[in-house]
Amino acid sequence: MATPIVALVQQLDRTMADASTKRRESILQNLAALFADYAPRLGTDHVHAFDMVMLHLARSMEEAARGDLSRRLAPIANAPPLLIRDLAFDPAAAVSVPTLEAALLLPLDDLTAIARVCGQPQLLALTRRKTLIALLTDIIVERGDAVVSRSVAGNPGARFSLDGYRLLFGRSQSDPELAARLRLRDDVPDILAREDAMWDGIAAPSPDDPVRAIFAAEVFVGAQSRQGEISETLIVGWLNSGRETEALVALARLAGVPSAMAIAAYQAPSYEPLLYLVRSVRFGWTILKLFLASKSERETPPEVLRGMMEAFQALSVATAQRVVRTNAARRQIEGDHD
Repeated sequence: MATPIVALVQQLDRTMADASTKRRESILQNLAALFADYAPRLGTDHVHAFDMVMLHLARSMEEAARGDLSRRLAPIANAPPLLIRDLAFDPAAAVSVPTLEAALLLPLDDLTAIARVCGQPQLLALTRRKTLIALLTDIIVERGDAVVSRSVAGNPGARFSLDGYRLLFGRSQSDPELAARLRLRDDVPDILAREDAMWDGIAAPSPDDPVRAIFAAEVFVGAQSRQGEISETLIVGWLNSGRETEALVALARLAGVPSAMAIAAYQAPSYEPLLYLVRSVRFGWTILKLFLASKSERETPPEVLRGMMEAFQALSVATAQRVVRTNAARRQIEGDHD
């Protein structure tokens, strides 16, 4: 035998079978308004009744109607839980964002599942929740863009793991606004506040401070490597966005040599030191070409570029690795004698 709620939904379905979409939307809006007016006085059974009926109607609605429902119900403390969950998982930002930002009843498992796959608007909405535990901010920081990073860093109710803070600190070296928000926080771990004066005068590194720029890049690359493999595609992206120092530090990390060695290879008048490094980690010609383009304001003549490509293709990985190891050992010996 059907329960009274199921029977009500079935009766509603039969009644609305021939109703227009506009009529369905009108009924849903009226139900939402009725719920909002009486929510503080509704018991669990009444909320469940609203939940079943509105969820049934909402699933057949267009984005605009679902977005309006999300904005209206999300701030209510005892909002219908199944409906709220359905709205939160909606791929349309216009629907999910209000719920992700304000709904109190969403369980942590749902929030983390959404954070792992959603777009930047939904991540930004999550950063505006009143409280965020480190398990959730780790995902947000890892996947979020600059706007998301600044927003979560400025949320006083957000808590971060040490790795989450390290990643934010690395980004702050090239993002003064993020740096300013981090400075206002009073929960920065002591270990980060002490690390090589990273916290002192935190600001975007300048060309006049190469040591700080390299250190900032090492922090950034280290945090990235803890999140996953440093790939050729990732480094290409850094080069295309003007982050040569990070790309060089990553290259040195993959080659197993000091960052200073990659920086010196980049600054050398000849392209050969950089060629050996790139080839030693089995990267392709594209990365070497991007490095060379970034260090020169003038376009390399086609015949010179062709000669470089031929030299790259003729160099074996084994030979490149042997030369890199030899040069690294020589630099270490020279450093020990200084």
